[in-house]
Amino acid sequence: PNAADFLHWNASPAPSALCPICRGHFKDPVILDCDHSYCRACITRYWDESLPRVLSCPQCKTVFERKNLRTNVKLAVEVKITQHLNAKTAEMPLVPKCRRRRGEWIPVTSIQERKVGDLID
Repeated sequence: PNAADFLHWNASPAPSALCPICRGHFKDPVILDCDHSYCRACITRYWDESLPRVLSCPQCKTVFERKNLRTNVKLAVEVKITQHLNAKTAEMPLVPKCRRRRGEWIPVTSIQERKVGDLID
């Protein structure tokens, strides 16, 4: 993979890296008892605005007896790493330098230009 592939991979986040409610990168990710993850603010707002007041998962509709928001540490670390990589790739040049390695082919036009240049000298 080259730098362009790496930039493309980082430019489009995987769906699992996005909160299903706000569709943005997770901010303070929490995990419910059903193993679905949300931003803490998103799931709290969802529960506060839902009528009737039922604590349920927006994805699988599992109903919970009490608020049990556990910080999703693994996801929080992944988000931090992704943010760090995105910051690093923003510093990288968009077009990698083109270098010819030993044994690679040389375009015919450049060989012909060299021969013509040798004849002129």
